[in-house]
Amino acid sequence: MPRSRKSSRPVATGAEAQSLATRMLAMQADAGLTIAMRIPLLLKGALGDYSGQREATKAVVEKVSAVVESSVAATYATTAFWWGLALNPLAQLDLTEAAAKVANSTLEPFARRTRANAARLSSRRR
Repeated sequence: MPRSRKSSRPVATGAEAQSLATRMLAMQADAGLTIAMRIPLLLKGALGDYSGQREATKAVVEKVSAVVESSVAATYATTAFWWGLALNPLAQLDLTEAAAKVANSTLEPFARRTRANAARLSSRRR
């Protein structure tokens, strides 16, 4: 039985990597849409328009908060892995799964914001 578990592990790790790659591609598409929709607003803000200046402030604030939230999430996921290992040193160590969890937790704040911005800015144009 341990053999079947080990043979399924690369499949699970591959699925985690594919899921992470899919999330990255979706986030990149949403980020591109957000940038394309924000450029006219930011140009208006540079010319003194209040709504454009508010959008620029919102962009900066959300990026700073995403970096902080992402750092906290990555630290939490990494700490949980090492505490789990310290409290149970005989446990099977799976660094790829731990790395995928850290990457997913790091990516989530950015992905959530890009999805929300793309939805908000595209609905604004209609």
